[in-house]
Amino acid sequence: MKKLYFSFLHISLFVLLLYAQKSAAQCAGGSPSGTAAFDTTVSFGIGVSTTQIKFPKFNPQTAMLSCVRLVVTMVGVVNYVGMQNLSVSSTNQARFHYNRTDNMSGPGLTPALNNTLNGLYGPYNLAAYDGTPGSGPDFHSISNDTILKKTMGRTLTDSVTISEFYGTDSLTYNYDMSLFTSASFSADNSSSVSTSALVNFRLEYCTCPITSLPVGMKNFSVVKNGNVADLRWQAEAGPDRYYYEVEVSRDGRSFSNVAIVDKNTDGGNGTYRFAHATKPNEYGRYYFRLKQRWLDGYYRYSEIRLVEYNNPIFSTVSLYPNPSRGNVGIKFVAGKAGAYLVQVSNAGGQLLVSKELRMAETDYKSVASLQKGTYYVKITDVASQSFCINQIIVQ
Repeated sequence: MKKLYFSFLHISLFVLLLYAQKSAAQCAGGSPSGTAAFDTTVSFGIGVSTTQIKFPKFNPQTAMLSCVRLVVTMVGVVNYVGMQNLSVSSTNQARFHYNRTDNMSGPGLTPALNNTLNGLYGPYNLAAYDGTPGSGPDFHSISNDTILKKTMGRTLTDSVTISEFYGTDSLTYNYDMSLFTSASFSADNSSSVSTSALVNFRLEYCTCPITSLPVGMKNFSVVKNGNVADLRWQAEAGPDRYYYEVEVSRDGRSFSNVAIVDKNTDGGNGTYRFAHATKPNEYGRYYFRLKQRWLDGYYRYSEIRLVEYNNPIFSTVSLYPNPSRGNVGIKFVAGKAGAYLVQVSNAGGQLLVSKELRMAETDYKSVASLQKGTYYVKITDVASQSFCINQIIVQ
């Protein structure tokens, strides 16, 4: 029976170890070190208070997270309590009450962090009032007494939870405190109470050494072929489990995910390729980047590459003359013959002229006579609906 129990215990421990290795974010190079990313103290007043604490996220470009430590230190101090018996004919029993509840909720805090203190101090037996306030056996005081000093916190190692902490913005936490203090007596009295409620918030990131970071990517390039951008890159050799997200932007700042490319599993071929086609009649610059995301939540970005699709109308049409003395015309040189819608708006966006013109491959048409100012002329190919916008100045 003892041998059977011993075997069952070993099997249970083995299963638990496998689960811990699977769910925890680990460094390949050894134990991580903790780095304080946020450390500040906030003061709270009497009553019910709610505040938001914003912790900076961890930039995945710099390293990989293996754990997140959140430590909250609560301090309560009685600055001064004075309890005076005012009855001249009887003694008095005085008590001091300190009731405080702290609660913190936010990403990774399930369940929330909380602490409750219901402190009762006394009773203090006060003699009958002797006519001199603030001293003697009919008076009791407390000063500079630390009533509460306690730490609560959590260390996060689950890779799914840790992934919420990657980024370049911040995470928001709610901190709620309820603090009420009072002095109670059995007869006539007077009292004065002053307390301090402080909370220190400390966030630590455990990062993996540079030598233990996952494999990266290299040779990222984007080549334009007609209306298709051909993305190519390579991955460094390694057993890591990851995938790629292809992101695109029109302004080089706000990117959106357009595709997911899984890791190659064809015998170690580390070359990747993705074709991104633009929509018809969409021109201008397209910015591309890759996001390599590991299954433990860590990710990193590639460099940004761009391609530019030129509107064919821009190369064949011009406003003439520009600047102008008032007469505005459109000049075509080796362009596409056909019908074009011409719209002229002022600097405030008000449409002043809208007309359809029939243009030859090389042609000139007068559009309008305008007053002094700055105008925008939109020329649309009626057949394809592609368009260009030019600015003209009338002197």
